[in-house]
Amino acid sequence: MKISRQRGFLVLEILIAGLILTASIAATMYLFRMGYEYLERANQSNVLSSKLIETVGLLKTLELEKQSGVEDMGDGVNLKWGAQLLGLSRPMIGDPEFRQPSLHELRLYRVDFVLDYQGVTRSYQVSVFRYKPLSAADEIFG
Repeated sequence: MKISRQRGFLVLEILIAGLILTASIAATMYLFRMGYEYLERANQSNVLSSKLIETVGLLKTLELEKQSGVEDMGDGVNLKWGAQLLGLSRPMIGDPEFRQPSLHELRLYRVDFVLDYQGVTRSYQVSVFRYKPLSAADEIFG
């Protein structure tokens, strides 16, 4: 009689051990999936951060008079930008008695831009200072 009861407990113990093993495998698979998703988000954030330095350099060369545009930054990163002229000035140069206007016009722009990579977007804002020559160099020097 004792032998048949022990066999019943052995089957029950194996069943419980199997359930515990299955639950631990399921939890481990969930944690690996979550870890992969967080790793992918970190990768996306790193790509966007690395393109931010290139973007600031590119904004210095763009024609901000167009007021908006879209640029391909490479590696699947897209730049959408919009510029607004905040102010312009033409400084006066020379002695107080003989002041004359400068040959350059100073401009200050506010540039709002968005970097987009694989559905992840980051918005930024930067001020860009520009000067524009009002006449060509060959006109000035003959």
